Amino acid sequence: METHLPVVHLETIRVILAIAPTKKLFVQQMDVKGAYLNGILKEHVYMCQPEGYGDGTGCICLLIKMLYGLKQARREWKNELDAKLRKKGYMCLKSDPCIYIWCIGDDITIITVWVNDLLLFVTMIVLMDKMKSDIKSEWEITNLGEPTKIVGIKITMNPDSIAISLSRYIDHILKREGLDGSNSVSTPVKGQGP
Repeated sequence: METHLPVVHLETIRVILAIAPTKKLFVQQMDVKGAYLNGILKEHVYMCQPEGYGDGTGCICLLIKMLYGLKQARREWKNELDAKLRKKGYMCLKSDPCIYIWCIGDDITIITVWVNDLLLFVTMIVLMDKMKSDIKSEWEITNLGEPTKIVGIKITMNPDSIAISLSRYIDHILKREGLDGSNSVSTPVKGQGP
């Protein structure tokens, strides 16, 4: 049974953020509330009565809805998202299955998906309103406005530029690998002086 959840490639996010200022793209961020609970459970899954909710009979429950922690929840959320976005006319990129686009003439909308976090890119504000409306019509969302961080990437937006920093992500990796106390240098290899 396939249970993994594809997410947008970090390289793809960086590329889109790099072209956003040159193409004058408007950028917003949204969060889908309870994303994993939106999928449809297709298998028969049984569980013991949850602690504090048992009726004393010791009966086993047949789930009829998704729960966080189910391996299937990730897959079914992606299937749900994919089906509903495609129904609204968005196309999924072959190169990155977590990028959805919708074009009309020279104008474009782009949705990047990292589990339940969405970055929205558009060429016109009216398209941002349409895209948000499309998403809100299907799921309960939190509108986060202009993004400040996603997936460990710190984003600083200015009218003519976007700066990204991966320092928090790098610090996290160093800590996880037990290297957070290492001495840092500005370049990996000290250069030779003249």
